[in-house]
Amino acid sequence: MTRPDLSFLSVVRDGPDDYVIGNGETFVNVPAIAADVIALLDGTRTVDEVRAEIHRTRGVDVDVADFVAGLDAAGLLRPPQRPPNLWDRISPATARPFFSTAANVLIGLVACGALAAVIARPEIIPSYDEIVWADSLAFTLSFAVGSWLLVFVHEFSHILAARSLGVRAELSLGTRLQFLVVQTRVTGIWQTPRRSRYRVHLAGMRTDFLLVCACLCALYFTGNDVVRLVMLICLSQIVWQFLFFMRTDVYFAYANLTGNKNLMDDAQTYLRARLARRPAPKVPASVRRYAWFLVVGRVLGLGFFAGYTVPLTVVTCARALDEIAAAPGVPAGPVATLAIITLGWALYLYVFVSRRIRSRRAAPAPAAAAG
Repeated sequence: MTRPDLSFLSVVRDGPDDYVIGNGETFVNVPAIAADVIALLDGTRTVDEVRAEIHRTRGVDVDVADFVAGLDAAGLLRPPQRPPNLWDRISPATARPFFSTAANVLIGLVACGALAAVIARPEIIPSYDEIVWADSLAFTLSFAVGSWLLVFVHEFSHILAARSLGVRAELSLGTRLQFLVVQTRVTGIWQTPRRSRYRVHLAGMRTDFLLVCACLCALYFTGNDVVRLVMLICLSQIVWQFLFFMRTDVYFAYANLTGNKNLMDDAQTYLRARLARRPAPKVPASVRRYAWFLVVGRVLGLGFFAGYTVPLTVVTCARALDEIAAAPGVPAGPVATLAIITLGWALYLYVFVSRRIRSRRAAPAPAAAAG
């Protein structure tokens, strides 16, 4: 008789009678008694022996063979076969110092310096007109390159946090509503304790906050336009994360705080039932609160789009059109500016449509992401 060995599965307590088990790629929730069964399936006992042991210690008759078959159907009876990626080369020992007490103290000191700088010189906080400098092409290229570089820095922070916990991380492009985003997939985060997950969820905002504070300190001494632009981009990235009616960093942190692993789906199901005046499913209060925030969030998303994306785009395009009108012939610079802006929106539409097509062809795998 076979003796299943499931000792490679991670088993993490997530609540009073809630455990998350997984093989590093696929994770499921099980009650405490199922976690006990997995602990006993260490290759030294048959399923019948485990069944007898659970009955003796728990007083419950568990069909262990059926439980093992269910794990097999979920793809949990074998470790995932995944080729190594670039980020796997970052060892946990290399990544941990970035999240040490010393690193947190350093961020606190820089934040205190930034607060002092703003109190002493409030005018260092820039406006949109001050941000758009020189000609439209120079600003557009600087903004585009700066945005992608700082987005990568944000996402690399998630990667470092994941690797500091020994968790695999992957980068990809995605869309959320009308936004093109870079996101970090960290499915293995479920194999870490709940408290540790905040490190991964909030790592990007932590880095953005540090850069904003560092820029404010620098602006106290210099009015450098590049520093202003870096601060604006990082500040906008922080604001973006609080639009957690989408799956942003704050969304994942809130879901982790409330213990709702399918918060978005549960809230949408609840909303659809309420809006259709059908009996709503019984859900926790945290899901009900989030459900109505989803409704308000659509307005907030449009506000972010109208208050950040549109003003910058309008100011830049207006500058480009003024340069075209003032120059003889067709100047290459402002035309290139308009082409770059158009290309950005075209890339968004391509990613949006291609992801929708892929999602219809295959069911999405369970995943945790940050971005």
